[in-house]
Amino acid sequence: MEEQITNLSITNPNKSWVAKELTKLIDEWIAWQKEVDQIREHPYDPNIQLDVFADGEENMQKHEILQAKTLTFLNNNINGHGFIKGFDGRGCDRTDLRLKVRVKHRLQQLRILQSCLKYAEVPESFWKKKGKELVEKISNLPADVAAQVASEWLKNPPL
Repeated sequence: MEEQITNLSITNPNKSWVAKELTKLIDEWIAWQKEVDQIREHPYDPNIQLDVFADGEENMQKHEILQAKTLTFLNNNINGHGFIKGFDGRGCDRTDLRLKVRVKHRLQQLRILQSCLKYAEVPESFWKKKGKELVEKISNLPADVAAQVASEWLKNPPL
């Protein structure tokens, strides 16, 4: 049975803030990918440790922190990011994968999400806030100028 897809929606009424924060997180993942690419294998005993410990325990911990931070942000601000699963032991969250693989795939998923975000539904409160901003902007303008400003806004609302 296929997993039901949930529509992508932004739960935070400040869509531009969500987009900016997501970009910051992606930038952190890019920086982390650069660090991970420089990891040399740490000494480990293959008789008692998994291969992933070749990335170093401190790096594994740093990865888990960034992972948790990212998932907390997503869970608190975006519904429908179900293709990004955290700590479920599947996909790029499998702990038997090296960090280079895990980070590469996580970054790709976040880039996909970022590219879809402009099409996400936004809460009604967002549109009420934008409507109030428009009313305040045009309230003291002559009718023909106000109509022109409103027309432009409706064609391309500022997000």
